[in-house]
Amino acid sequence: MEHNKPVLKKKQHKPLPLQPTLRKETLSLHDHLPLDLVEEILCRLPVKQLIQLRCVCRLWNSLFSEDSNFAKKHLRLSTTNQGRHHLIIKSSQFLNLQYPISAIFSSRDATISTYSLRDIPKKRESDRDPGGYVSTCDGIICYGLNQYSALLFNPSIRKFIISPPLEFPDQKHAIIVYTLVYDRFINNYKIIALASCTKTEVCAHTLGTDYWRRIQGFPSSIPELMCTSTGIFVNDSVNWLTTHFIVSLDLEKESYQKLSLPVPNVQFRSPCLGGTLGTFRGSLSLLISMKENFSHVWIMKEFGNEKSWTKLLSIPYMSYMKSWWPFRYIKLLYISEDDQVLMEMYIKMNYKLVVYDSKNNTFNFPDHQNRISNVSMGRPEIYVESLISPF
Repeated sequence: MEHNKPVLKKKQHKPLPLQPTLRKETLSLHDHLPLDLVEEILCRLPVKQLIQLRCVCRLWNSLFSEDSNFAKKHLRLSTTNQGRHHLIIKSSQFLNLQYPISAIFSSRDATISTYSLRDIPKKRESDRDPGGYVSTCDGIICYGLNQYSALLFNPSIRKFIISPPLEFPDQKHAIIVYTLVYDRFINNYKIIALASCTKTEVCAHTLGTDYWRRIQGFPSSIPELMCTSTGIFVNDSVNWLTTHFIVSLDLEKESYQKLSLPVPNVQFRSPCLGGTLGTFRGSLSLLISMKENFSHVWIMKEFGNEKSWTKLLSIPYMSYMKSWWPFRYIKLLYISEDDQVLMEMYIKMNYKLVVYDSKNNTFNFPDHQNRISNVSMGRPEIYVESLISPF
């Protein structure tokens, strides 16, 4: 009889990781568009969206996580997009805060992201505080854990690694600053450590190895070296500022040269007369705070050509600054597409962020720093979001 026939149970399928409509649209996309064109579209998306799309299919997961060519292309496009640049501040508790740089210039509210990294070795009582100095390269952030090791961290993809220990005489009393660089001659990243104690030592660690190498011949004595920030990576070189000149390390030859300063006979010694190296659109830059009414921004248009120093910008001191001593602009952090200048300044015994509108000659203190000043005493730095892994 009909009712005696066995009932066939439907095969139970595991639920798809995404909604069926999205899955269908994704398959349709691969059916109608060449893979190269699909990659061209995807590499224009922010990292946050790419991470969400990894579960669409294995191909996309592999593309975002393992394809170095895709990661490099995505980085190139992000570098030219102001919306992909972020300000990050590192505190001594390894708490990192970051928010989009575009929110600072537009004065709109922004979500501040915090990162408290786990599995980091706890600081020992004998460890010297490495300070809040941060180096960034291709979306990877590098800073000192202590006087022995550096940490590499990509906040966009939440991956980090700790360098092998750096060891040399008088290490407990040394001041060490780390600079992260990309060495195109070996197609790999390096950490360049500059340590100052009884003498100056420069060491290099190549990612993927378990040792440091010394690079001999640093041409400056300790009193001349201004260990107030990391080295500046530009044009296949690392550059440090001294009281009289710039020391430049060539990554290919591992040799040093001295570069003259744009202002003759200037010496960076007093609190109100200082200089800070940086980069501006691929060129070496120098912010000089003078004993007058302005600070000046210089750029070296042709790297290594000391005659190519050009004054890019003069930034006036705010009228009330002169009543607070010492004061000066510490660092040029970023110049927006509409010529707004983000700087770090020192005033009233504190470090602050200030935006100078060079077109209207006005100043603005971003509201965001009111929310971060209570939880972080680190120094600010700009990084670009990327898929580049630190290991």
